[in-house]
Amino acid sequence: MNELERKKALNRNIKVISAVILALFVGIMGYMLYFHGVLAEEIAAKPGNVREQAKRNEILRGTIFDRNGKVLTYSERQADNTQKRIYQGAEAFAQVLGYEQRNTVTGLEYALDDILTKDEFVFDFSKEGFLEMLKDPSSILNRTKEGNSVVTTLDQELQWRAYDLLGDELGEKGAIVAMNPKTGEILAMVNRPSYDPNGLKENYASLNEKQYDDGVFLNTAARGSYAPGSTYKIITLLAALEKLDGIEERTFKDNGELKVNVGNNLPNINGTPHGNIKLKEAFAVSSNVVFGTLAIELGGESLAEVVERFGFNKEQSFPFLNMSTSKAPKYPKNEDGALAASGVGQTGVSASPLQMAMVASAIANDGNLMTPMIVNSVLKYDGTQKEKFAPKLYNTVADTETAQTVKTFMKNNVDSSRNETMKALAKLRGAGKTGTAQDFYQKTDGTKIDVVNSWFVGFAPYEDPQIAVAVVILDGGSGGGKAASIATELMRWYTENR
Repeated sequence: MNELERKKALNRNIKVISAVILALFVGIMGYMLYFHGVLAEEIAAKPGNVREQAKRNEILRGTIFDRNGKVLTYSERQADNTQKRIYQGAEAFAQVLGYEQRNTVTGLEYALDDILTKDEFVFDFSKEGFLEMLKDPSSILNRTKEGNSVVTTLDQELQWRAYDLLGDELGEKGAIVAMNPKTGEILAMVNRPSYDPNGLKENYASLNEKQYDDGVFLNTAARGSYAPGSTYKIITLLAALEKLDGIEERTFKDNGELKVNVGNNLPNINGTPHGNIKLKEAFAVSSNVVFGTLAIELGGESLAEVVERFGFNKEQSFPFLNMSTSKAPKYPKNEDGALAASGVGQTGVSASPLQMAMVASAIANDGNLMTPMIVNSVLKYDGTQKEKFAPKLYNTVADTETAQTVKTFMKNNVDSSRNETMKALAKLRGAGKTGTAQDFYQKTDGTKIDVVNSWFVGFAPYEDPQIAVAVVILDGGSGGGKAASIATELMRWYTENR
């Protein structure tokens, strides 16, 4: 091999080695980018990541307040320098606030996690700031790192009142949502059964078992999904007033059961006939015959167009709050049995208590549905306001005139009733609609349990609505009983005390 060939061979070897080194370098760089861009977040999120836990522990988690500045939950430093979260709201706020433990964050605690764990301290670089530091360096060097705090829209006293009422009346399963219809602020969001997050560590195993059948950790007020029954007639009424000419003056013949061509016939409660009635009376006596007829005349597409203005059939995610998707199937006219039943809130129609509180709020607010909001403002470590959240319009569901007609019908429901609870609500100048819904829930063993859920939605006072409420009691029977009495007492307390 001559000199020229040796040089060529050497050059080839150098190129091969260089290529190998370059490939290794690119591979290492690629892995580092992948590690920092993808794996790092996964590793940090793992429960056993001690480094991430230590990093979170450096900053004292911020406090959560109610709308009036009352502490709902806060953190304390322990002797071993760890943090302990104290839940002053206990069972009444368990599902809406959620909990924060070493490895898990849920509910509002989860939605606000980045805010509550962010230290907003900024050193004052002015002359005065430097002089202050020189006087007392420890005030800067040894200061407690604190996260932001949050002021919610929740009313602590109203929340506890709602929780106690639900327990007094039932003691088992149910949910309540109370809102300010003019702003969308959630005033109370309560679930039963509940648990005390202060004792979660000790009771987690038994509670986790209970979760499967009772949904004890689930915020059913926002994430539950139930047939709304006759409370849904508010929407069917709105659609009929808007789309069917002369509907208010029309006389309907109610023989106690609606005969349909396809599917099961639709009876009134107990098969009670109401004779010849007009629309307002049909709404007051909650005639399934009349409202099933309206649904058929409207058609599935036309009815769905109105109901979707309220947010049905859409994935809902509001600031710091998620809601289950409310469903309103669009049955064709050749399925008139299902279509009629959907007009009275059955046969595939489902909604959360929050959704139905939104329905009541929109009507109370003259057709303007405000976006549900649960956070009022964010405060920095020193108590100064960092951010303020303003009410926002979600959608206009009806023109003012039509919405006011529905309001009048809802007020007539209360004023014309001989029910003692409705008489009490009439004294508050309240308006509302009861609901009795056939539904079911499924146990862990697959068994389906048929239930009759009790609903009430309403608002008060009629002339200047300050509060809108939705109450559901699972297997609670007639909506004019337990659910209505809870809603009435809650609205009474709020209008008298706020």
